[in-house]
Amino acid sequence: MGAMTVREKYDIDRHDERLKTLRLLTKLLAFFYFSYTLVDIYLLPDITLRSLLLRGCVMLPLTFFLFAYYNRPVSIRRKELAAVLVITLSAVVWCAILLGSENERVLSYFYAGLVFLMVLTIVLTPPFEQSLYSSLFVFACLYSSIWFLSGSTSFYVINHLSLGVPVLVLTLMANYRFSAESLRLYLENVSVEQLREELAARNAELERISHIDPLTGLTNRRGLARYADDLQQHPNAQHCIAAILIDVDHFKAFNDFYGHSEGDNCLRDVANAIRDACRPDDVVCRFGGEEFLILRSDNSSHTRHALALAEEIRVKVMELAIPHQPTQEMRVTISVGVCVAALGTDTELSPLIKAADTALYEAKREGRNRVRVNNQPDNDAHHLSTLSVSNINTAL
Repeated sequence: MGAMTVREKYDIDRHDERLKTLRLLTKLLAFFYFSYTLVDIYLLPDITLRSLLLRGCVMLPLTFFLFAYYNRPVSIRRKELAAVLVITLSAVVWCAILLGSENERVLSYFYAGLVFLMVLTIVLTPPFEQSLYSSLFVFACLYSSIWFLSGSTSFYVINHLSLGVPVLVLTLMANYRFSAESLRLYLENVSVEQLREELAARNAELERISHIDPLTGLTNRRGLARYADDLQQHPNAQHCIAAILIDVDHFKAFNDFYGHSEGDNCLRDVANAIRDACRPDDVVCRFGGEEFLILRSDNSSHTRHALALAEEIRVKVMELAIPHQPTQEMRVTISVGVCVAALGTDTELSPLIKAADTALYEAKREGRNRVRVNNQPDNDAHHLSTLSVSNINTAL
């Protein structure tokens, strides 16, 4: 199916609003039209039966049909066209009613026929093309019937035209302005909404980028701070939190020997290995130059699970077999420190990270390329207290 035009999209988007207005206007117009049966009888008593029969037997069923048609799953333009056709036919019926009168007041009453032109243009405000064709038809109907009215003369017809022509032209101009302005406002609203969506998307992208380390694609320290804030706002005493701190062994020597470009490649490869070993809901961040931090918070973060993850990551990095000539292993390795603690309602992240950092340095002191654990955060306290950006930054 081809691309939707602006008019089609406008009709779809404004369907419910226009249909609501159309129903209300149809009810009001029907009330006035049928109530004017009394005006017919009062001004022109000789057409009483004619008015009752034509209005009641022709227009009343069509009005019910019109309301039923509004409930059908068709476009709003078709519903508006149906309303225009019924109103056009009501003008024809009205002319037929007045043609049956011999009363001289019929000439004065016939001026009311111009109301149908206003209804089809500035009251109902259908699409301009519908308004144009229906108004021209009603205009032709009025000035075809006018010659057959009792007492009609050329002078009377000219006087009537002197009012009818301006009414036709001016109301069509007004309808065109209404239609064009409505479409213009719709396009402006669409443009504003598109700009708002684009701005929201760009802001979301900027927010995402601001929490991502550009070199490795992992969460950065700002993202870690946001996670810490979320953890503070939604603590769960049933959960534990595991901190796994990773450091690339002899990374300064790697940079000095291979250059910073290869050093960046090494960090990216290590980051990918860490990411592959972790779950999607783990927080994996670049914590420092060659340091990485993993935070896992759930009810299964016991020490043995954290140690298993740390060992898996250590093995994955070794299996990368990234050459590292200045070291005994001749390839890049990592040292890992682990700490696991229970989450309380009052939590502090920095002692947990410091405990993992202590375990990391213990691994380095014992010869690197190994995993060590320290489950005594904050002087043997197994619960944490405040999560904040400053606490995270002091954990280095």
